[in-house]
Amino acid sequence: MTPIAQLQVNLFCDDVEACLAFYQRFGLTEAFRAPATGPIQHVEVEAAGTRIGLTSARVANDLVGLGVAPTTTPSTELVFWCDDVDALYDHALSSGATSVVPPTNSPDNRLRFAWLHDPESHQLKLVQNA
Repeated sequence: MTPIAQLQVNLFCDDVEACLAFYQRFGLTEAFRAPATGPIQHVEVEAAGTRIGLTSARVANDLVGLGVAPTTTPSTELVFWCDDVDALYDHALSSGATSVVPPTNSPDNRLRFAWLHDPESHQLKLVQNA
């Protein structure tokens, strides 16, 4: 069996450039884009060694018929572990995220967490050990 070399999550978007701008303001670094010049069809940013792909839903459907569509009803979330949920939450808001649940402690007070949406309504969860 071949070992897995890297993990990547792809998010389908209507406006890849706006979503990329948010993640760059949020502090993620661009690692790859296609095509290399011109309108972006797919771009990857990196966080803690994991790549997040931002892919044009239209291009994915036109190119290989994936049948994907961006949605405002999240069924998945990206979880960002950090040292200070409150500070990262404020930074996400100033980067263009929308609040879903402001920072709060878990019922057992072991974690502090918050939820937000990026500009394409992908759900983000921020978590820290309390």
